[in-house]
Amino acid sequence: MMIMNENKYYYQLDILKGLAIISVIILHTIPIYLIKTPIIVFSILTAVPVFFFIMGLNSSMSFRRKNYFELDQLYSKSYFKGRFKRLIVPFIIIFFISLILGILLKKTIYLGLMIFIGYLPLSGPGNYFISIVFQFVIIFPLIYYIYQKNPKLILALSFILSLLFELFANNISILMNNSFLYASSILRYLFIIVLGIWASENFRIDNFSSLIRKNFVILGLFMSITYLIIVSIFKYKLIIFQQAWQPQIVLSFFYPFILCTFALSYLPSNSLNKVSQIIGSLGRASYHIFLVQILFFGSGISLYKFFIYLGLLNSLNWYLIAIIILIINIIISTVLGYLFYLFDKRIIQSQF
Repeated sequence: MMIMNENKYYYQLDILKGLAIISVIILHTIPIYLIKTPIIVFSILTAVPVFFFIMGLNSSMSFRRKNYFELDQLYSKSYFKGRFKRLIVPFIIIFFISLILGILLKKTIYLGLMIFIGYLPLSGPGNYFISIVFQFVIIFPLIYYIYQKNPKLILALSFILSLLFELFANNISILMNNSFLYASSILRYLFIIVLGIWASENFRIDNFSSLIRKNFVILGLFMSITYLIIVSIFKYKLIIFQQAWQPQIVLSFFYPFILCTFALSYLPSNSLNKVSQIIGSLGRASYHIFLVQILFFGSGISLYKFFIYLGLLNSLNWYLIAIIILIINIIISTVLGYLFYLFDKRIIQSQF
């Protein structure tokens, strides 16, 4: 049986990232009261955990491919240079575009201390994700190093730390009320990142059934599905956790873990058809698209107001309008994000 090969390019991951970034745009378009409905919770709300699972898996395979196991190798100059080019440079560009856009639109501009952890001058939905990505760059090599020494320990420890953070966050004032500091903490996603490392070294991609027969996976999946049913179908609010993020805490992470491993086993491994080509392309540009959609939604541009201006609200069905707005938001965010990706790749990156 074939464990994941660090020297192989898995096109399935591009498709997964493409689906995840489309899901993010949908989440930031639909009304907030729909976010915790079962169909959303069990589908597109898994987008961000999916991203962090893939980041853990990809980074682990990258270190293994280079035979990096010691801290001086993991925290090398080439590691930080690569991450600076791929992550920090696009962010810096978006940062200044955000500042200019905020001034032009006469929005409230933020230039406080949180800009150093990735908070944009003109912030928008999902800005917290960028902050966690920066934290990931700093602490992942250490996580990987400890994992190589004792995999079971770091799996258990990451789960416990994530759970403790969720419990304490609801009792610490600076983390309460859906604060940015809470949302942007990597401790929220530590366990799903470690599951990504585990999958890179243990998941047999040609035998998905062997995974779901493992005792810890069975118990974990049962826990996650039970928890998600409680907070979505039964709409039960657990007062020990932050209200806004309850469907997306550590107790739920075995579910996106299974979705990702299932996708790795059964999604197309190549780009032979047009649909997989398009989604895969969006996946490769997903970081740039994520940055662009933060600005798009943060700018306050409302297609709903545009429909009012055209006088179409009375002549068109509301559901049809909602679908049209959703499609337009996806097209604008993905097209602009993909163009930004091409600009960064072909012009900016060539300067380094």
